[in-house]
Amino acid sequence: MGDRLRTRMDRDIGHVASLLRQAHSALGLAMEVLSTSAGSDSERTMADLGRTLRELRGEADDLASAAFGALPQEMDRQSVLMALHVAEDIGRIGVLIEQVGEIAQARRSGPSLTQGVLLPVRDLGGACLRLMARACDVLRSDAPPAVMDGDLADIVARQRGLNRLLLSGGDEACPMRDAADAVVLGRCYEECAFRAAAVARIAVLLREHAPRR
Repeated sequence: MGDRLRTRMDRDIGHVASLLRQAHSALGLAMEVLSTSAGSDSERTMADLGRTLRELRGEADDLASAAFGALPQEMDRQSVLMALHVAEDIGRIGVLIEQVGEIAQARRSGPSLTQGVLLPVRDLGGACLRLMARACDVLRSDAPPAVMDGDLADIVARQRGLNRLLLSGGDEACPMRDAADAVVLGRCYEECAFRAAAVARIAVLLREHAPRR
């Protein structure tokens, strides 16, 4: 019984790592569109983003459906509970990345964000991507979830700095539309990071409580 449950746990954690890699790829695509002007490359990137998000949402929905429909002999308690946690967080990450993509799509035919807010927004997005990659590393190794703490603290600090810039009116050349988009983008990046960290933590918790071979 222990070997069977351990094998299932390894499979489940591998699936979670795959979902995080998909989310990382989707966010990278959305950020790429946001930083480029309209053109054929931008069109292809948007198409890739749409496809990746559909796959991500589909897998999150399938995970939740399988958990809710599971019979005791088909899935053990730990796998079911982890599936519900992961499906919720991955589904929400998909929604957040879709928001980033919508902002990118709306801005493609116009000017990019004002330089004063573009750099902190871009840096915050980059920090989120690094955290998501770190979350994948945690699942591929025996590293403790605490290795993500520094990245999360950096993201919080960057988000606080962005909010301070926007709310203080420090960049008077920043149009209202740019400020509004920057606020939404910052919140999306920050929540993506914390959701990704939560996914990694719940998977590690399952691994810690799995039966030994």
